Amino acid sequence: MLIYLGSYTDEAHPNGLKVLNLDPATGLLSVLSEIPVSGALYQALSPDGRYLYSCTGNGLASFRIAGETLTPLDALNLNAKSVCHVAAMPDGERVLFAEYLGGFGGSVQVKEGRFGSVTKHQHTGSGPNLPRQSTAHCHQACLLPNGGYVLVDLGLDELVSYPPHPSPLTSTRSTRSTRLKTLTPPRVFKMSPAGAGPRHLLFHPNGHLAFLVSELGNLISTLRWDAETGFRLLDTLSTLPPGDTGRGPNGDLAAAIRLTPDLKQIVISNRGENSLVSFDFDETTGRLTFKGRTLLPGSWPRDFIFVTETLALAAMERSGEVHTLRYETTTGKFEVLSTLDNLFRPVALTVGP
Repeated sequence: MLIYLGSYTDEAHPNGLKVLNLDPATGLLSVLSEIPVSGALYQALSPDGRYLYSCTGNGLASFRIAGETLTPLDALNLNAKSVCHVAAMPDGERVLFAEYLGGFGGSVQVKEGRFGSVTKHQHTGSGPNLPRQSTAHCHQACLLPNGGYVLVDLGLDELVSYPPHPSPLTSTRSTRSTRLKTLTPPRVFKMSPAGAGPRHLLFHPNGHLAFLVSELGNLISTLRWDAETGFRLLDTLSTLPPGDTGRGPNGDLAAAIRLTPDLKQIVISNRGENSLVSFDFDETTGRLTFKGRTLLPGSWPRDFIFVTETLALAAMERSGEVHTLRYETTTGKFEVLSTLDNLFRPVALTVGP
């Protein structure tokens, strides 16, 4: 099983993108190859599995996939400082991105893995949780069930939705047959408490239930999505133990959010506490119930993914490890099976085609 690992880079560690081999029977990981990609903070597969898209700090890069080999295909400079998220639209014709330090995001046309025209959306403003919310910080570009997308802005405590393409919502004809276009305006939703800092949004496959993790507030929320009315808050719980404010010496910060493969539970990673926390949820009401908490060896679980029904991987940014984990659905807890160590700041995991 192929796994793509994205990492931070510096002069001594220029290879931000790695191809890993995972043996599902044993959980053992090994490095197959390394590619010199700067600031490879997130990756996404094309819907047909032929291309891999990666953040590059100032923009995006694309690669052609041929078995274990990634061949550089194209690069796009977005004049950015920290592109932190990338996602591929289901039709394969556009790639979404979010830029953290500059507070913007948008979409890029793609054809056979090569980049085309760019649509940018610049956010402005600030939030109350300083210094982290001193300006806008787009942290994720998330697909919407109706074909549009949302930019999750940690700095503004906002979810801002945009249409799938920079095209008219409605068109009418005047008596002179001149087409008058009305563009779809963005829609702003405040789904996190002020200062909580929303980070990542995840939709259930039913298309109506969504989960939002707020980094600064260490919160998990369930939302109801409707194409006409937008988002509605259903429930919110802390990702930390009772009485824990998240202001300890490690500065707890919630990070990644994933559904279990059976779609019955939601799991969050907590940096600082260095844990994975699972919750049951009611698909109808959105009510959350704590399930289990696993303290991981190492430091700063930035990202994690499920690779089979019971097998998961966790990238420990500060201790430089990727753990292979076994998940027990009845307890909501994880067991470490093996560890790939001596890595430089691993932060993103993607299952290969």
